[in-house]
Amino acid sequence: MLLKINHPNKPDCRLTCVSLLLGWLLQLSAPVLQAEGLLEAGDAFDRGEFVTALDLYDALAEGGDAQAQYRLGVMYEQGLGTDSDHKIAARWYTEAAEQQSPEGLAALSALHLKGAGVIQNFKESVRLNQQAASLGYAPAQYNLGVAYANGVGTFRDPVRAHMWFNIASANGYPNAMESRERLASGMAEAEVTRAQARAKTCVDQDFSNC
Repeated sequence: MLLKINHPNKPDCRLTCVSLLLGWLLQLSAPVLQAEGLLEAGDAFDRGEFVTALDLYDALAEGGDAQAQYRLGVMYEQGLGTDSDHKIAARWYTEAAEQQSPEGLAALSALHLKGAGVIQNFKESVRLNQQAASLGYAPAQYNLGVAYANGVGTFRDPVRAHMWFNIASANGYPNAMESRERLASGMAEAEVTRAQARAKTCVDQDFSNC
């Protein structure tokens, strides 16, 4: 009878294959578990169980989930399930923003606009909103319209403001249409036409170079 002898420097292929299979299964299940965790945290939040929601979001956020990082930032900013702490909120919004979370970018922009938890910086607020707007996020598109309409953090540009209000309105953002029409009432017809053309080009280019 022949005996199988494993070389001491060569691991049993069966063990290696099992390890690879387990790793592959864990990779496949991670997004499912992540989604379930977010759903559980969201349900707890909706029930008003903020301490539970905070703990669940915290575990997911530490694991690198951008949505959980954003939600955790909201809870620290608003003092839900914990004391309000804008510096911690800014930290979690930054974590989410670094992963190109449009919600995280816009929330961090709002903190820079107010100077809450971070140094007040209007230009940085606009920059962050531009990133979020380029991802198709309607609230950031509206906020850019406000920035250009009022010249906060950037030069005043009614045409560009109209363009962003128009885009935000098309994306269903509340009050965007009203803001666009109010702005248009003080603009020349040629400016409105130019703004409308820019809006179409911006959308056609997936919000790049707007």
